[in-house]
Amino acid sequence: MAKKKAPAKAKKAATVKKKAAKKKAAPRKAAAKKNNVKKPAAKKPAARKVQKKPPKGATKPAKKKGVRRATMTTGIRTKKAGKKMGRSRIPTDAPLAVVFQNDLDAQEAFAFLGIHTIRELEEFPPDELVMRLTSPAKQTVGRIRKILAMNNRCLSDDEAFALEFQERLALKLR
Repeated sequence: MAKKKAPAKAKKAATVKKKAAKKKAAPRKAAAKKNNVKKPAAKKPAARKVQKKPPKGATKPAKKKGVRRATMTTGIRTKKAGKKMGRSRIPTDAPLAVVFQNDLDAQEAFAFLGIHTIRELEEFPPDELVMRLTSPAKQTVGRIRKILAMNNRCLSDDEAFALEFQERLALKLR
């Protein structure tokens, strides 16, 4: 029986060694699998090179290739700022009555301002024309409010102004 036990022990030792070898080999295989399983890095598309735009104020250098010096100096043009209106369709000295013949309100405004030609009209900015046309109306309404307040009367929703004006008038008379 001893003979039988000895080979059994040898077999057990051999199987234990094999199992240990298998256990040790197993992680190596897994590591090898992991290395093999790695996916190749996805290639990113090559980044496009964007040409840098020069600042707005910078001017481009003139190309010198194949150009004679005489044309270099005479061919330089400066950029025009903004869009131009183009050629005028009416003369500068045209009477406003002819140009605005269908607009009676405009004709009345020109008569009130004492303007007769396009040249005179173009001298005014639009805000100044509005001020000159509306200021007499504002002054007239102001005079109406004051006269009514002196007579103990007022316009609709204007009683606060009438009372304030009467107080100021009373202080001036004292």
